[in-house]
Amino acid sequence: MRHLNPDKSSTAVLIILTLFAVVGPVSIDIFTPSLPAITDHFGTTPAIAQWSVGLFMLGFSLSMLIVGPLADRLGRKKTLLLGYTLYLVATAVTLLTDNIYLFIAARFAQALFGCFGTAVARMIARDYYRDQMEVTMLAYISGCLTIAPMVAPIAGGYLQEYAGWQSSFYAMIVMGVIAIVALTLLPEKTQPQSNNAASSVLAGYKAVLTDVRYLRFTIAAGTAFAGAFVFVAGGSFVIIGQLGTSPAVYGYLFAVAIASYLLSATIGPKLTNKLSRRRSTLLAGGLLVIGAKVSLVSALLTDGQSIIGYVAGIAVYELGLGLFMPLCQARATEHMQEHTGTAAGLIFFIEMLLATLISALIGFLPETGTLSLSAITVVAVAVAGLCLMKTDKVSEVAPQTA
Repeated sequence: MRHLNPDKSSTAVLIILTLFAVVGPVSIDIFTPSLPAITDHFGTTPAIAQWSVGLFMLGFSLSMLIVGPLADRLGRKKTLLLGYTLYLVATAVTLLTDNIYLFIAARFAQALFGCFGTAVARMIARDYYRDQMEVTMLAYISGCLTIAPMVAPIAGGYLQEYAGWQSSFYAMIVMGVIAIVALTLLPEKTQPQSNNAASSVLAGYKAVLTDVRYLRFTIAAGTAFAGAFVFVAGGSFVIIGQLGTSPAVYGYLFAVAIASYLLSATIGPKLTNKLSRRRSTLLAGGLLVIGAKVSLVSALLTDGQSIIGYVAGIAVYELGLGLFMPLCQARATEHMQEHTGTAAGLIFFIEMLLATLISALIGFLPETGTLSLSAITVVAVAVAGLCLMKTDKVSEVAPQTA
């Protein structure tokens, strides 16, 4: 079969790589408006159903840890073919099973294999292109990755309202099939196998996980993210299930929160250049505190019934989070001289692990409207603040050695 020429067909290649990148992220956000309906369908509780969100995020993070070495050994195309094939099998299981625990396990498998493309799309872009074209491709892919979480819940809300919860999973099957077909159009670039010894990998993990400064910034970023993730994991149960909002409207509310994050993430680099990293972190932390307080106060004043007050607070919180997380991720590794790749991968894993734990907790909270969600967010901000106390000076940590 004739393959596309990456140089002559760069637009087509970009579309294909973007599809690979967004399959995983769309699979989490498109189904969130359907969580109450899924809970009813399986006759289970919100506490159990929310594991389908938390374990998906855990699978996503594990995917990022294993896909790099796998893509180096098998090649990019074989890795994606394996990933999307198993993703389709897992998606079929979610539609065929009548057991909630098997459904949750299938969601975990969806994330573990379907999210391969999020990392491999960037690898392929680097394989095909150099210099400015590589930067351009990566920028477009990253841009689409930020837009997808905003569009997916809106689409999912309408799918739920007019076609039921299964329709979101049929949409995932369509994405997976198109991704496999598109994969056949791309040429493979031969990559050398990784020769890193297992002992070297373990030494890198040990060096990173015993770095106190790294852990403090990473846990701060993770807990702050968890403070926003309560909206992802529990928002539909509260806003749709308890407060009676339609899935379509919930999708738009969800998109408002994502848009706030994207706005601050976009202006963050320019703001950091004008200020310092320390001052920008303080500003971001201030927005987190304000957003958490707005959500909590509105919940206290209305006995957890104010959707507008809660979403307004979350929107402000997301403004802070879009600044806070990249800054924490950068400051966590700014003193490191070695193992920066391992450190970067572990940051994402730890963030998703904390989000998984938070999502498990939400289901056991009392049904008090937005009060339970906002209370968790306030606690998360407090923990993040404690982690960052007395972390201003990079020089407080000696250069890292293996």
